[in-house]
Amino acid sequence: MNDTEIQLLTLLNSYGDIIELDWEFDANGIISDLKNLKWEQGPNGKSGLNLTGPPSGLDLEHEKKHDAYQVPNQNLNSCTGLVPFFSKWEKLARCRAVELQAGSFFGMHRDAHKMRPQMRIFIPLNKTDVHQWNFVYNTELHHFKPAKAYILNTRKQHGSFAMVDGIYHILMSVFITEENIKTVQNMLPNCKEH
Repeated sequence: MNDTEIQLLTLLNSYGDIIELDWEFDANGIISDLKNLKWEQGPNGKSGLNLTGPPSGLDLEHEKKHDAYQVPNQNLNSCTGLVPFFSKWEKLARCRAVELQAGSFFGMHRDAHKMRPQMRIFIPLNKTDVHQWNFVYNTELHHFKPAKAYILNTRKQHGSFAMVDGIYHILMSVFITEENIKTVQNMLPNCKEH
């Protein structure tokens, strides 16, 4: 990361580790669109599909996964309820949709632990009640509202596990640029002139 990216990351982190953005999705419409797409089997009982970059290939170690300017693909264009939100961001890395079934999980891990100037936008579309799905951030359970967008500091450890079938999430990787930080600022709740 260069000095400007480090300054922007410091500004972003000053808002908090988990930042709810002022944006609401039509989760039922998006899930309906997602169900019509071709999903690939991922690790730990999860399925996924790429929304930017190549439409197929979930290889988590793929060398180009973190490349900038990965354009929306036909999977994203098929989910019309996601397109307006995605169009607000510049310089996307690999973005994915994930489906979890009962017993599937993301083990505790850290993303972007290397010097990548990226941030994670997390969109839990449905089934976020504690009896359905749990998200552990550091050592605490964190609760999310369905159909909302969140900026997550994924440099801290986190993981999740599902107790029911049919859980859908959107995982966006977005480069830290001045324009993307302005987009975050424009979507911060309770951030109006007094």
